Amino acid sequence: MKNLKKSLIALIAAFAVSCGDPDLPVELFPTMEYGAYARKMTQTGTYNYYEVGSSQIDLSVEYYDANNGANIASYAIEVEYIDNKTGGAKSKPRTAVRTINASEFGTNADGFLSSDISLSFNDAMSILGITSADVDGGAYFRYWFTITMNDGRTFGYDNTGPNMMSSNAFGALFRLNVYIVCPSSLEGAVVATSTEVGAWSGVAGGFTLAGVTDELVKSGPAENIYTMKNDNTLGGWGPNGADYSVPVATGPEITDACNVLTYSGADDYSETWSLVDGSVSVSADNKTLSYTWENTYGESAAVELTYADGSSWPALTN
Repeated sequence: MKNLKKSLIALIAAFAVSCGDPDLPVELFPTMEYGAYARKMTQTGTYNYYEVGSSQIDLSVEYYDANNGANIASYAIEVEYIDNKTGGAKSKPRTAVRTINASEFGTNADGFLSSDISLSFNDAMSILGITSADVDGGAYFRYWFTITMNDGRTFGYDNTGPNMMSSNAFGALFRLNVYIVCPSSLEGAVVATSTEVGAWSGVAGGFTLAGVTDELVKSGPAENIYTMKNDNTLGGWGPNGADYSVPVATGPEITDACNVLTYSGADDYSETWSLVDGSVSVSADNKTLSYTWENTYGESAAVELTYADGSSWPALTN
């Protein structure tokens, strides 16, 4: 690793004297020839929608220029909030977070000037004058970083080549998007009671299926998408229900987007599923989840779902 870092410094010097050489195997960047950058070495942490107070991003950066970082005067940080959930109505413009002056730089174990930077969820909101009520899961904070040199020149996202920022070898940190995530954990064995089942088949008022067991499982690699392991109709198409030749629905998926549920996808008859607007709720004791599913064939059922082990549901809605 240390040899790699030394080679980066050597590359900066090499570019300065070889910019006319057409045989160089790399693209040349003026910001490398004359400027500086901070290389992101590590990044840990998340902005958790449900744990704002303890959420933060921790970064470690190293500073590079033609003089081993000694020509850098400061590293400034700004933040803005990007509202990609409600059309930008809640977005907040770039605002200064802090400036790390050269006198605050440390020296890491490899001998390079460096900084450890913590960016907390709470601080970002406070700086922008907003609270947790003003942000949405899936939206994000965008951090901007600017280097100022001893001679007054500045280097940031807008005047640095894109390969400097995207390349793993350089990893120049001039912009960082930190998304607000909503960890989801709804999986588990469930017991269902469905009412109004079969009303689409002419059964007046439909009928009730009680005590049907199934399991809510993760669907695919996403952490917030689920499906019923055996049958999304929870018996509605089976021998005790409509008694179809294909007695189960295995395609539809439930997405948990920060406690807002949606049903999507097609069933085994290629009918698309959804949730009736406003049908999702959780009982006062948090033990029963209620929702009404429907599909494009006109089928539907009102479901009450409990965990087999008595666990509680989060405050789900739609």
